Amino acid sequence: MTDTADDAWHVAQGALLRHDLRPVVPEDQTTILQLLAERHDDLVHERTRVLNRLHATLRDLLPGSVPAGLSADKAAIAMKNIWPATC
Repeated sequence: MTDTADDAWHVAQGALLRHDLRPVVPEDQTTILQLLAERHDDLVHERTRVLNRLHATLRDLLPGSVPAGLSADKAAIAMKNIWPATC
């Protein structure tokens, strides 16, 4: 057996001997929607954080020429014009 299969087997064996475990029940629709909404919010916050960091980095590299409302496409265009000073 693989490590994952071994782990699953040991967990199953332990569960068979325990009688105080809660039964597994499917989540209701409200709980699922709450989880999806929280995940969406997390992704939006992470995207905003990454764009802000990218904007700050580009602003350091290209003072005064970073467009407002930065997007991945605008960042790619701006980065095409950046060359190391040693080249």
